[in-house]
Parts: sequence; structure tokens; C-alpha cells
Amino acid sequence: MRSSQPNTHKSAAKEIKEKIAAIHKLDLREQSVDDLVPLMRELLTGHALRCLDFDAGLLLFRGTPCEKLPHRFADVSYAPAERVKNDQRANRAGIPMFYCSATWHPPFFEAGVKKGEQIIISRWQAREPLRIAGFGYADLCADDPHSDREKALQESLKQLPETEQHLTEFMIDCFTQPIGPGEEHRYRLSIALTEALGLGEQFDGLLYPSAAMPSPSHNLALHPRCIDEQKLVLQYVEHLSVNRVETETIDVCSLNFARGVAPDEKLHWLNRPGNWILREGAQANEHCL
Repeated sequence: MRSSQPNTHKSAAKEIKEKIAAIHKLDLREQSVDDLVPLMRELLTGHALRCLDFDAGLLLFRGTPCEKLPHRFADVSYAPAERVKNDQRANRAGIPMFYCSATWHPPFFEAGVKKGEQIIISRWQAREPLRIAGFGYADLCADDPHSDREKALQESLKQLPETEQHLTEFMIDCFTQPIGPGEEHRYRLSIALTEALGLGEQFDGLLYPSAAMPSPSHNLALHPRCIDEQKLVLQYVEHLSVNRVETETIDVCSLNFARGVAPDEKLHWLNRPGNWILREGAQANEHCL
């Protein structure tokens, strides 16, 4: 009788490949997230997941296209449940999720802004340590905006054991496949994977490659509790006009700047462009010599 537990790396890798192939054969139009979660849990069982522990002070960035200036904290935070109309990368419709990026550049690509359009970029800082689930590649992959994402990911995958390679590649594919209008059912794989990982229970968030950038850049999906419990706090909000967004060059013009949030949850716009002094929160004072 065939053992259910593989006893060699080769058989373990083969079993992983078979499970992944079976998942790929499913018609996602006919499978609910609830159907897929047990399959993802079975796939993950017995395999080590790379866990990333970040100290307090971590900076994260969030961007949204700007049609009108936001005036309240809620306008730059995660969307409430009633506004989450469709499935997204890591959450079902009706379930909020806080999406952000590890660096300043990806939000411009994620928002899809073009020349002549405007964007709101907000910077957030962790007040407490964050435990983030990764896919085993992030700390092996060079964070180089000039490199090709697929080549960089393949090079990082080669550094992993064979069983981890197949599983990691599958998880990355779940989160980086391009999904157009009317194809929202294809999000069900990444949503099921997120739920199988225990986001919000075992981890504060999930780190995954940006699908919008051709170079390797990192996005995060954080449980809304990180915001509600102030594990992550807003530092500033900046209103920018876009001149050019390319992999090697992002050309923008600052239009307005708000730092922090008032007690009434309103953003305090300074009605002046942002600059390095404002972004880093320095206080200007007179000093007599």
C-alpha cells in the first residue's frame, strides 16, 4: 500500500506537483473560495512557511488615484465592507483588506496612473512589530527596479529546496497572474491561499510580488486589525500630479501635503507642496547665536 507520507525529497516534490496540477485543472467559475480553502490547507500541510518578523518603525506606502482631495482618515485607509464590491487579491467581496507596498514606487503602478492624472500617496509606520507571511523568495530576491521580475524570481527559486520551489512558484503565480474585468473568479485561488495561511490569526499580513511592476517589488495585504489597533499609523498624505511613470523614472509634482490626523479624524491639509522636511517631520525653530 502506498504511504501517504513521502519519505524522500523526490517523492515529496512529485506529490506537491501532482496536487498543484490537480488544482490547476479546476474550473474556478464552478469552485467557491470555501471549496478551495481545504485544498490549499492540504497543499501547505507539513511544509515550512517563511515568516518575516519586522520591528516597529517599518515604513509602508499606499496609493490611490485622486479624483477629489480626501478629507478624512477613512478616505486613505482600507475600504469599509460595504464598499468592497468584488473579490480582490487577498480578500472576498465584503471583507476589507489593507493593501500597501514596501517602497514608494509600486503604488504608482498599482494605481495605473498616467501623465496628467493625480494620485494620493500615504506613508504609514508600524508602531509595533509585524509578523508577515512570505513565500520563501523575498529575502533571496534582489530589490532592483532595473531587473526583470520573472528572471529575478526564477533565480531566487533556484536557491530553495526542490519541494519548496514548486510550492513557492505556485503561490507566487496565484498572486501575480494578470486578471482583467470579468475575470474576478480567478482571484479565488489567491483568496483561498490567504485564508489557508491564517491571515489575521497567525500573521498580521502577507507579502507578495507586485503584479503591476516588471521589476521585483513587494506588496503587502494587511489585516484591517493592524489599522484598527494602531499597530500601523498614518504619517502623512501627499497629493501629487503625475508627469511620467516608468520603471526607471517616476516624475511627479507635489500639490498638497497633510501630516497626521486630527482628533476628529480629519486630514489637516497645509495647502502647500510637500518636501523632505515635511515628510520626515522636522520642526523648524529660530536659533539665536
